[in-house]
Amino acid sequence: MLLLYDLFMNISLFSILSYPSFIPLLILLFVGNFTPGPNNIIASYSGFNFGYRRTFPHILGVTFGWPSLVLVVNFGLIILFNKFPIFQKIIEILGSIFLIYLAYTLVQSQTVEEKEIQKPMTFLGSYFFQFINPKGVVTATIVVSQFVSIGEFFFRDTLVVIFSTLFFAFLSISTWAIFGKYLRTLLSGKRSVIFFNYLMASMLILIVILFWIK
Repeated sequence: MLLLYDLFMNISLFSILSYPSFIPLLILLFVGNFTPGPNNIIASYSGFNFGYRRTFPHILGVTFGWPSLVLVVNFGLIILFNKFPIFQKIIEILGSIFLIYLAYTLVQSQTVEEKEIQKPMTFLGSYFFQFINPKGVVTATIVVSQFVSIGEFFFRDTLVVIFSTLFFAFLSISTWAIFGKYLRTLLSGKRSVIFFNYLMASMLILIVILFWIK
């Protein structure tokens, strides 16, 4: 069992070290996961009102749900990419346009909208919510179209992307749950909101630049 674990870790490490777009991928996942969205707002509110332990099912639901969505998009879109390579290029262009638009909306937003919840989300509720979460669906499409190749490195890219999405999903949701009260207080101030949004918008623009010059 230990030998299998060591082999698996060695393969994962080799995949990451040989992946050329690892830094742009990390930036995109950081921005996509840590910026305010339905999952983060629910985790923040739930962590504040119910505590980290009762919020943990929601955390696990997002942690495994969003990578599952990425896998579905990955293995579904790859068929179209193989038959029509131009389709991937179109999605890459549309994805870049969306990132620029998202950067614009972050700059324009002034407050973080919060929706009250009566009880913590269950694991299954959180897991299946990922498949109808608009932000998650669009981000998964962008990740797959821009960071998973359709050639000989398909499985390497898929492995790196899935491990990265697992890590950032858990880290971001846990962060919003643990520090929900403090983050909500921080983001309620006008200056804090403006600074945070401009920082995230700048990173989104940087992602687009790094992707097209890679």
